[in-house]
Amino acid sequence: DDAHGEGVLGRGGRGLVNHFGLEGEVDIEIGSLSKAFSVMGGFIAAKQPLIDCYLMQARQRLFSIALTIPDTAALLEAVTMLGESEDLVQNLWANVHYLREGFTNLGFDIGHSETPIIPIMLGDEDKAKAFSAKLFEEGVFASAICFPMVPKGTARVRVIVSASFSKEDCDAGLAAFKKVADSL
Repeated sequence: DDAHGEGVLGRGGRGLVNHFGLEGEVDIEIGSLSKAFSVMGGFIAAKQPLIDCYLMQARQRLFSIALTIPDTAALLEAVTMLGESEDLVQNLWANVHYLREGFTNLGFDIGHSETPIIPIMLGDEDKAKAFSAKLFEEGVFASAICFPMVPKGTARVRVIVSASFSKEDCDAGLAAFKKVADSL
């Protein structure tokens, strides 16, 4: 499952398989298009016999639909952009490193993520929900992630970093996190 790798890990955002040098070694790859590509949908990539089996056996396929034309166009453009330049992926990782350092310097526990999703570990579910709501009031969208998505006692606020963030955007986000932390 490469939901967090496509578009961000590996050379030019080619995903986990490329990141770990496993081309030709993985039989089936599943991914989400809603993370790095910001469109609705997902995919399964495999050799034809596995795809044929999936098409005949997977019940969830009965309730799925094709990508919309705008989502398809956006996805094709995003893949084209990633294929033409590694600048977006490099900008993304520069922002990730900058924000990780900023959150750490502010005293936040940022867990051990190796992707552009930075968890701000808060533990308490009510605190995570309140933190997220107060951030939204400050103009920052960061979702509270609570049980059952994570084990009880490990609630967090999830920061999804973008290549499009400027240094000023990152600094404003860090300032909002500090303000909210000081107020709770």
